[in-house]
Amino acid sequence: MKMYQLSRMFGQSWLFIAIIAFLTPSLAAQISGNDEITVQVELSRSSVYVGDELSYQVVVRGAKNPQPPEIEFPNQVRAQFHGRTSQSYTGMRIINGVRRSVTDRSFIFQYTLTAMEEGSVRIDAPVVIADGQTIRGQTSGFEALLPTRSNNDEFEISIDRQELYQNETVEIECVWWIGDNTSEFNLTSSILPESFEVRAADYRGGGQYKIDFTLNGQSMSGYVETATRNGREMSRFTFRMSITPTETGSFELGPMRSIFTRQEGTGNRYRAYVESNTIPIVVMSVPAEGRPDNYEGAIGQYTLTARASNTNVNVGDPIELTLRIRGDEPMMGVQDAPDLTADAGFVDRFKIDSDGWREIAPRNQGTRLYEITIRALDDRVTEIPPVRLPSFNPILGTYKVYSSDPIPINVKSVKEVTLADALINQREGRDSPPAARRPEIERIELTPAAPGLWAHDSGEAILRNPGFNLAQTLREPIWQTTLAGPPTVFLLAWGVVAYRRSRDPDAQRLALAYRSAKRARGVNALHVYIAIALNIDPDSVTAQDARLLPVEVPLQEQVYQAMIAGEGNGSEAPELNDPVGLVRAIHDACTAARKAVLA
Repeated sequence: MKMYQLSRMFGQSWLFIAIIAFLTPSLAAQISGNDEITVQVELSRSSVYVGDELSYQVVVRGAKNPQPPEIEFPNQVRAQFHGRTSQSYTGMRIINGVRRSVTDRSFIFQYTLTAMEEGSVRIDAPVVIADGQTIRGQTSGFEALLPTRSNNDEFEISIDRQELYQNETVEIECVWWIGDNTSEFNLTSSILPESFEVRAADYRGGGQYKIDFTLNGQSMSGYVETATRNGREMSRFTFRMSITPTETGSFELGPMRSIFTRQEGTGNRYRAYVESNTIPIVVMSVPAEGRPDNYEGAIGQYTLTARASNTNVNVGDPIELTLRIRGDEPMMGVQDAPDLTADAGFVDRFKIDSDGWREIAPRNQGTRLYEITIRALDDRVTEIPPVRLPSFNPILGTYKVYSSDPIPINVKSVKEVTLADALINQREGRDSPPAARRPEIERIELTPAAPGLWAHDSGEAILRNPGFNLAQTLREPIWQTTLAGPPTVFLLAWGVVAYRRSRDPDAQRLALAYRSAKRARGVNALHVYIAIALNIDPDSVTAQDARLLPVEVPLQEQVYQAMIAGEGNGSEAPELNDPVGLVRAIHDACTAARKAVLA
């Protein structure tokens, strides 16, 4: 009865619907258009040829913000996730006898599946977490079929050696002799051991035209040319790839499989495939005999080049040591530069930065670039020792230690306060030794004043003297000397300070650095200032030297980024918007640091 009266009072207004929705959650769901959260699976095809793709979608309806589904795909397929999209549909629906406009929203998670093996493929039900609920979809599946095998095509793969060492990289040549008009091929269903890393390799033979394709997730290229095979003129498609086995054991490489569309002279089109031979491969560990103590897994031949930011330093001055390692990719076993703390030649002569090597990005093909901060422990150090990298040569079956050349340096004992000392003061407590201190000045204690020039009567006593005459008093030598003394002392002190500044080598060096830098152009102005200010060989200045300047971190970073922009890639020095202003800011900060040390 009360409900009937309430409906008559409000009619069929929205207020009535809101009250009923509050009392009845199921009705609220109907008004919003989402009765419940559902998960539905959609497959674009029920059967597909091995190597071909199909679309797999998980559609979530009735949720506000669902998470990506959890799906266990079988090994028979390769899955690629393409992200989430959403769709909204607004329509009319009759709710409690009233025609209402409702909005349905769905979220679609999209995947592309590639069939890798023939047979029935079963995909477990996806699990979706949405709005605090866990909802399970449906299982699904499809049939993966092999098309007709071609008798007119041949596929060959070859390798130089079948016994390899772990992490050794070798190249494989793949040749497909194409029997007739062919298009839409793929090699995605080729059999490659999971522990083998596969990369593209250059094919030096060339051909009439190049074809790009994808293999094992890698972009590769091959060349097509016309050649004679068993007395028949055919198209030959050739490409090379490298493999790097990362686990020991016995494996089979292949068969490589190409699935393609064949077009006959009659216009008939059909799918077909051709398979290559297989290659048995045995992967061994590197031998223990003759293995250096500090061997870290490097394979192959390398070239090491070291460079120091400064070769004329004081004891404790930071030296940025840069190491460039060159070799053939993938440079397995070179995850980092050699550990200097394991080298007695470094440990006995240098303090090594506890943070270790820092890799300079980005990486270039066949090159790794690292840097580290070291400091000479005493003035008897005459060189930076070679950096050594032990590596195993799989061809010869022996170990070899590759090393950089030693770098001669001149180390002086600390006898005066330098700009580098200001830097050490600033960094003390992080990775630097205690800062060099200025020699203490012996100070003379003042004794009580003796009678004489400075033993005057008090002002009141002088004024009470009936014989006092100001003009007469000012003409006395004692009072003339007293009044003239302070200005004279000030002028004398100012002259001494000015003279000392003119004789200060660090102040002169900073002034010279600023004058010289103003005459340089672009980023070269930064190189010139740093080389002169820090007394570094101009040819040894690197971007990392910017971090040696006793300036604030943001300014350091600005200089570092400006210098590194053209460093290491052979490009010209970049242009700066305001090189003079940046050099001026550095100069002001260095000058302030110098004054702070001498204060």
